[in-house]
Amino acid sequence: ALSPDASVYSQRNVGKLPYRASCAAPLIREGKGIGVIAITSPEPGALPEKQKQLLQTFADQAVIAIENVRLFKELDARNRDVTEALERQTATAEILKVISGSTTDVQPVFEAIARSGVRLFGTAMVLRLAEGDQMIRVAELHPGSTEIKRGDSTKLDDRSYSGRAILRRQVVLMPDLGAETWVSEETRKLSADRGVRSAVFVPMMRDNEAIGAIGLMRKFIGSFPEKQIELLQTFADQAVIAIENVRLFNETQQALERQTGTAEILKVIANSPSDVQPVFEAIASSSNRLIGGFSTAVFRINDDALHLVAFTPTNPTADDALKASFPRPLDAFPHLAAIRNGEVAHIPDTESESNEVPATMRALARLRGYRSMLFTPLMRDRLAIGMISVTRKEPGPFAAHHVALLQTFADQAVIAIENVRLFNETKEALEQQTATSEVLRVVSGSMADAQPVFAKILDSCERLFRGRLIGINLVGPDGLIHLGAFNGPGREGLERIFPLAVDERSDSGTAIVQRRVVHHPDVDDAQANVP
Repeated sequence: ALSPDASVYSQRNVGKLPYRASCAAPLIREGKGIGVIAITSPEPGALPEKQKQLLQTFADQAVIAIENVRLFKELDARNRDVTEALERQTATAEILKVISGSTTDVQPVFEAIARSGVRLFGTAMVLRLAEGDQMIRVAELHPGSTEIKRGDSTKLDDRSYSGRAILRRQVVLMPDLGAETWVSEETRKLSADRGVRSAVFVPMMRDNEAIGAIGLMRKFIGSFPEKQIELLQTFADQAVIAIENVRLFNETQQALERQTGTAEILKVIANSPSDVQPVFEAIASSSNRLIGGFSTAVFRINDDALHLVAFTPTNPTADDALKASFPRPLDAFPHLAAIRNGEVAHIPDTESESNEVPATMRALARLRGYRSMLFTPLMRDRLAIGMISVTRKEPGPFAAHHVALLQTFADQAVIAIENVRLFNETKEALEQQTATSEVLRVVSGSMADAQPVFAKILDSCERLFRGRLIGINLVGPDGLIHLGAFNGPGREGLERIFPLAVDERSDSGTAIVQRRVVHHPDVDDAQANVP
């Protein structure tokens, strides 16, 4: 475009355009004008053709320069995208590697996520897990620091960043924390102390439930790129995968340990048909190991009193104190009233006044070094016949699966007791049958003399009843009771009191007169009429 005389234009713009001639060449890219290059002259006149062509050449070169810059920027942006994608891929791969190597502990995964987030985003990163009405900080890292903070807890509520993400199960984006009216004063003050001006938190989701939150915190106002939020969500998903892996691994390991423990006890039961003591000791050992107890004890209930039958040792002094504390009436332990009803009993903290722990129980807990207790009854025919107690050094309730496992051990203890009882009853029945058969055999071979029969009866009674003094008294022709046969020491003393009258002044006389069994559990009883 050439204006040999720009006076008309200049007249419309007096004082603004101090020239009389001008020439403008367009900047053309892909058939579209994107700009212009122009020259002016204070005098009117035509611009030589060569100069016009040179001006157009300059315009074309300007377009090339602009295009080069555009292409360079696009290439640089693509390179940055590729670099960022590679960094994200590398970070997620590194975290997956940590997950694969942390089947029993999720903490290394949390820390790897925190380090990756700070490296990629250049901002502070925090991970929190929900636990009841609390949020536990499992990892927090700030730029320029290598120390990963963990361990404190805060209340789970809707007015904190991570709490809101957990309770609402959604991304909480805060480009300007000062503009968020829902934030609590405590959270606002904490952010101000740290210099945090913007933040974003995403929930960790498992089975449609939020189990925690992961977030970025920055010291300047501004929104967060979508790609950062997407990567943050990926980190949250990886954290959940790690938590699930550890949970499943631990559940599998615990199931295997429980199965092994119960199998070991069943093996002991099978090998101890006549003695329950090895079973009690195996149950105490297995319970303590699998439940993570500090000490475990097994008790039998006889005559409404607890009798210690097995325990895991701690130290000689404490063990002696435990043994010296039993037998003890059940009424001495108010917490064991549940045991009578076949219920499990807990003492979350032996030092807590609200638990009303008896002084003797608290003293024993202090001596042996534990703070919490779990009691499970041994039930047979709806009657409590014993219990198992497990203690821990730390205060707090026992997990439900630990309670269930202890109940399994209690059932096995009852099975062992029943097995031994049935075995002994069968053995006693066999011994009795054998003894009566032996006596009958002697009877059949002693038609003319009863003395061998008496001797065999005394021998059988001594073996079956395990008594030291066994005798057979007979009524003689004189109508008096005479000592007929006797096994054991002290015969001379007995011979001095015989013969006895057939009356109720002696056990022998009473049995003969009343024609019944006369039994005295305690011959020192004033009511007993014993010669």
